[in-house]
Amino acid sequence: MFKQTVLAVAIVLAMALAAAGRAQTSPQLEDIRKQIQELKDGSDARIQALEKQLKDAEASTAKAQAAASEAQSAATQAKQTAEAKQAPAATQPTSSNAFNPALSLILQGGYYNASQDPNTRSITGFLPAGELGLPERGFYLGETEITLSANVDHLFYGQATLSIDNGNIGAEEAFFQTTSLGHGFTGKAGRFFSGVGYENSQHQHNWDFADDALVQQSFLGSNLKVDGVQVSWIAPTPLYLELGAEGGKPVEFPFPTSDHNANGLQVATLFARLGGDIGVSNSYLVGAWALQAKNSAVDQPVGFVDGVTGVSNLANGGNTKLWGLDFVYKWAPEGDRVDRNFKFIAEWMHRSFDSTLTYAAAGPGTQSGDFTANQSGWFVQGIYQFEPAWRAGLRYGQLDEGSYDLGPGLAGAPGLAPPDFTPKRVSAMLDWSPSEFSRFRLQYNQDNSQTGTTDNQIYLQYILSLGAHGAHKF
Repeated sequence: MFKQTVLAVAIVLAMALAAAGRAQTSPQLEDIRKQIQELKDGSDARIQALEKQLKDAEASTAKAQAAASEAQSAATQAKQTAEAKQAPAATQPTSSNAFNPALSLILQGGYYNASQDPNTRSITGFLPAGELGLPERGFYLGETEITLSANVDHLFYGQATLSIDNGNIGAEEAFFQTTSLGHGFTGKAGRFFSGVGYENSQHQHNWDFADDALVQQSFLGSNLKVDGVQVSWIAPTPLYLELGAEGGKPVEFPFPTSDHNANGLQVATLFARLGGDIGVSNSYLVGAWALQAKNSAVDQPVGFVDGVTGVSNLANGGNTKLWGLDFVYKWAPEGDRVDRNFKFIAEWMHRSFDSTLTYAAAGPGTQSGDFTANQSGWFVQGIYQFEPAWRAGLRYGQLDEGSYDLGPGLAGAPGLAPPDFTPKRVSAMLDWSPSEFSRFRLQYNQDNSQTGTTDNQIYLQYILSLGAHGAHKF
């Protein structure tokens, strides 16, 4: 019995001691576990921080290597460019077609309806520089243009535009120009459209009307072309400022039969343009120019000077002096001309034509002496694009018959006075351009440029562009 009692007391004491031991060690265990967890959390954060530092270091190293590679490449290219400029001969292109010219083709034509026979038309009191340029009535094939252009090398650019008109092939333009003179200078040589005026420098397919303005056609022809040289300079100013000069030989000017087979300059021009932006939606360009060309033709019929003797009046030598002003204004909302835009153009020209005139050369009473005709003309036009593919335009132009200055030898010559008549023409057009490569136009002219004649003209015109075509001028 005693043994059993002692055993029971021992068991109770053991259980009590075990419980007391557990009560004493439990906080220590929790503390240890907590410290272990804190070490583990701190270790993970430290590892993440080290991994991020490693990635940043790798990225910085990659950037430094790329920058070093680009610098080395730029230095190599600069060295090659310098060596190429110093080389006595041009290097070969990097591929067989690197300098192949861009090729474009312009197709024009349509239908022409007129109340007067084009073959009987003229401008009363004026010497047409290129006739009136009217097509035959009915369906007609207009001018076809073929243009080839490319950079020749690192110094020059070349372009040739061939015109096919009524089965005749001619060089409208064939020139080269510099690409790296620097300091705003550009040189051009060959055959090119003169820089005088605004409309003169535009190819036919870029006209806003099927025909050109009356003053342009009468004073300069469709486009005054020059065989010679041109130098222009664009000033480093906030506004666009261009100054230019030309010298050489005019093509079919001032007469279609002109023969400038002579040494020296047969034509010289000066021109200046100033332009810029007005806010975001508006821009403008103002131009002024002057020209002097020799009247090289001998015994050139000039029936325009009176209505009595007609073509029996003959001009010899002298000069044609022209000067003019032009203004262009363009509007597009926020500078985006895709949906809507408006363009306004105005030009004024004055011509002084002097020569030795033989009056009534084909009959009795022949007189000869100095003769000068002072005449002017102008036009204004507006073109509004009201939908992405649709435009409408109006144009009005007229000529001023001016005055004649007669030398002593022509005093009292009957009929030598400007006709009391003001040639004028009003035009309206609507065109549709389903893409930048095609345009279809309907145009109406009321032409009163010939005394006693009103010519009502209707054009249905198409213009199609094939191939790579460069951007047009402002």
